[in-house]
Amino acid sequence: MKLESVRPMNFSGIPFVLVVVSFVLLIVLPRLVSHVQGIFFVIGVFCLMASWGTGAEVEGNSIVLKYVFGKLKIRIPFDDIEEITTLNRLQKGAIAGYFKWEILLFIVFIAYALFDLITLPRGLLKGYYFGDIGLIVFGLFYIFAFVIPFSRKVFVAILAYSFVPVAIFLLYQKTGSITGDDIFMFIALVMVLGFAILDIYGKDYVLIRTKKNTYLLTCRSADEIVKALLKVAQNVQAP
Repeated sequence: MKLESVRPMNFSGIPFVLVVVSFVLLIVLPRLVSHVQGIFFVIGVFCLMASWGTGAEVEGNSIVLKYVFGKLKIRIPFDDIEEITTLNRLQKGAIAGYFKWEILLFIVFIAYALFDLITLPRGLLKGYYFGDIGLIVFGLFYIFAFVIPFSRKVFVAILAYSFVPVAIFLLYQKTGSITGDDIFMFIALVMVLGFAILDIYGKDYVLIRTKKNTYLLTCRSADEIVKALLKVAQNVQAP
C-alpha cells in the first residue's frame, strides 16, 4: 500500500551521509581545488538529490522508505516501532529534539562560511561574498526552524527576516557599497526565504521511533497516514 504524498526526510542513516558528502563537494572542496569545480558540482548535486526521500509504502508487516531515486529501500518492521507522532502538532515539538547531528552540520558549515567570508579579500566579484552570506542566512534560518518548536512559527519567520539587514551589513563590510543590483539580490533573498518558510511550515511531520533509529516523514496531512500506520501495526501485533 502506497502512502500518498509521503516523503521521508534525509535525517538519518545513508541519506544523511549523502547530505554530508554533498555539502563537502558543493561548498568546501571547490574552494580548495578550484580547477575541478565542475566535477564536484555534478557529483555534489547528484548526492544531494539521491539523499531525498521519494516515497513510502506498507509492505507486509513493514513500512518501506525509499531513497536514491527509489533504489535504496529502508525497511522498518512494525514490531520495531515504539512511537508514531505528528511532531509539528506537539506544543513543544521540535526537530532538533530528535535529530541533533543535522543541527551540528548546519553549525559547522555556517562557521565555515563565516570564516571564509572574513578571510576573503576585498574587491572580488560579489558572487563570492553572496555565496557565503546566503549559506549563513539560510543556515541560521534552518537551525532556528529546527530548534524552536513548530508552535512558534511566527517568531521564527520574524527572526528569519531579521537576518536580511545582517546580510546587507556583511556585504557592505566587504565591498564598501550597496548597489542597485545588490538590492535586487536581497529582494530575491527575501522571496526565497518566504518560500523556505512556507515549505517548512506548510506540511506535517510524522516521527517514527524504533528501538535503534528515528525517522521523519513529511506529508500534506498526517491524520490519514498515522491512522493507516497504527491500523496496520495493531493488526501485525494482534495475537
